[in-house]
Amino acid sequence: MKAVAKLKPEPGAMALIDVPVPIRQPGEVLIRISAGGICGTDVAIWKWHEAVVGQYAPQFPLIVGHEFAGTVVESDSARVRPGAVVAVNPQIACGHCRYCGLGRPTLCDDRRLMGGRINGGWTEYVSVPEWNTHPLPPGVDSAVAPLLEPLSVATHAVLERVPVRAGDVVVVIGAGPIGILCAVLALSAGARHVMITGVAEDARRLDVARQIGAITVNIDVQDPMKVLQSLQVDGADIVYETSGVASTLEQAVGMTRKGGSVGLIGLCHAASTFKSTPVVIKELTLIGSRGYNETTWSLMMNVLPRVERDVQRLITHQVGFEDFGQALEMVARREGIKIVLRP
Repeated sequence: MKAVAKLKPEPGAMALIDVPVPIRQPGEVLIRISAGGICGTDVAIWKWHEAVVGQYAPQFPLIVGHEFAGTVVESDSARVRPGAVVAVNPQIACGHCRYCGLGRPTLCDDRRLMGGRINGGWTEYVSVPEWNTHPLPPGVDSAVAPLLEPLSVATHAVLERVPVRAGDVVVVIGAGPIGILCAVLALSAGARHVMITGVAEDARRLDVARQIGAITVNIDVQDPMKVLQSLQVDGADIVYETSGVASTLEQAVGMTRKGGSVGLIGLCHAASTFKSTPVVIKELTLIGSRGYNETTWSLMMNVLPRVERDVQRLITHQVGFEDFGQALEMVARREGIKIVLRP
């Protein structure tokens, strides 16, 4: 079968190669892949950014891709039967460290991410632990399945780590896929207003955010603080930082009302400085949010029927595996919103 694989620990060095079809082990299900998504982590693996790939220590060749979904073709599980369309939680935790015991496998001491440390899903077939597969709820369009991994990241942030309450005014800094998905979930949770910021190059993304009901701000031509104060004079109840830009942490703190919360989701690899006095004076809560736990996926599946149409708006391009290089270039150039790869 064909697979997109990283061949060496250096920039580039990625190719479409032939690999054997995996043999399903006890407790696993074999899935025929229908689609996979691309995110910034995949670009970082392609370009071999040490700040990202140092988290994984992969062996080569490594089949890339941690956002993927497909149809079960072999299974012994009563929960996940052949023919079921499933999304896959690509996070394989050890199950016995302190953090797994606390129900937080995203912090697992031996966390293995498919497509980052072990083989992932940009291929034709993959065998994964049955526990990591999640059948779509009845009536949900299967086209949304490859977006459920990034949706779970947003779910963890918006519904678990820094939960939105009905009537909240929410700001999302960054109009990438995770930022837009955070906006979708905040609106679904009952936020009174959701404001999302981006730059001129994000025009298409901001347009999609506007379609889902968010208030959009192009910071190249508008003052986001003025727009926010027109919504709630003393600032946002919650600010989610999804851009990973060093300068936005101070902005997030400045936009949050007294007693409010800042959710840090974007990965910033540059040095960042900000004055801590406002955090103290305003008694702000700063919370990091990484990945997802098993509880997140169950919660997301319950929410999915309400948000699936808005989630699907993010798909702007569909590309065959053979054109993976072109697709990675498009993501690196911030073209479109969500690019889906198909075998």
